[in-house]
Amino acid sequence: MTAQPPTPPGDRTAPVVISAVIVTWNSREVALNCLASLEANGPSVPWEVIVVDNGSRDGSVDAIRRAAPWARVIANPTNRGLPAANNQGMLAARGEHFLISNPDVIWHPGAVDAMYDVLGRHPRAAWIIPRILYEDGTPQTSAGRLPNLAEALAGRQLERWRPRKEAASGQWFDEWAHDEERAVPRGGEAGYLVRRAAVEEIGLQDERYKLDWEGLDWTARLRDAGWEVWLSPMSEAIHLGGASIRQVRFRSIVSSHRGMYLYFADRRPPAAKPVLASIIAVRAAAKLLAAATGLPMYQLAYRPPVQPARVTSPGPPS
Repeated sequence: MTAQPPTPPGDRTAPVVISAVIVTWNSREVALNCLASLEANGPSVPWEVIVVDNGSRDGSVDAIRRAAPWARVIANPTNRGLPAANNQGMLAARGEHFLISNPDVIWHPGAVDAMYDVLGRHPRAAWIIPRILYEDGTPQTSAGRLPNLAEALAGRQLERWRPRKEAASGQWFDEWAHDEERAVPRGGEAGYLVRRAAVEEIGLQDERYKLDWEGLDWTARLRDAGWEVWLSPMSEAIHLGGASIRQVRFRSIVSSHRGMYLYFADRRPPAAKPVLASIIAVRAAAKLLAAATGLPMYQLAYRPPVQPARVTSPGPPS
């Protein structure tokens, strides 16, 4: 299949199958690389690109307009948060499906077509993830399960060292090779293809979240409505990681814990919320203290798993 050029933003009559939505915030260089990868390796069906900039101060908007005149750019005067900006892009989009992409993702040839193919073969598939790679080509863990409260509080670092009886255990399937097309309980959020019909049924992303946990909430709502998340191993993309988060280390910790609270508070009785808030606040304070000492929190979470990946299938979604 041959990649098509994107539909120009001024052409509002041409059909569009896939709408790529990219949210930027002071991420000019990686965003330009992401757009270049999409231009070179875009889908073979009609598609468009919508960039929503959240008040960047690094010249992102002007640079993107110069380098990618085929992309529609929506420039917000302030940072509205990731879910709100994703929603802006989806509301402006005309495609049957949404390709939600971080600006620090490099799409490989055929990646979008492979996800689109999986979406077409599985009528209840709503969220398709690619096989995500580190910059050196090592696979990143991008499938797992929706966490319970204990797993969320324990965090990524403790989970890495927890003994596992099977590849499909814990929040992330670190020991699964991600080499089999199948439904998974949840997918990573660096880049994914979403069916518009599913979004129209369950609604857009919850704008109470600002950064982090909005994808988990969206996944839970999709699955509650009977939709599925699938991995496409034939689709590959590089995720550089941390383009925006590293600029606001402390704010990102607060935002992540606020998202954690919202996610679990929405799924618990009102009487439990004060205790939940206190527990999560203590965890946030500990993380902020660790960050203040110079501990590279994001880099630790982003690093490859301790154990090498195995080819064990993750079993049915749960």
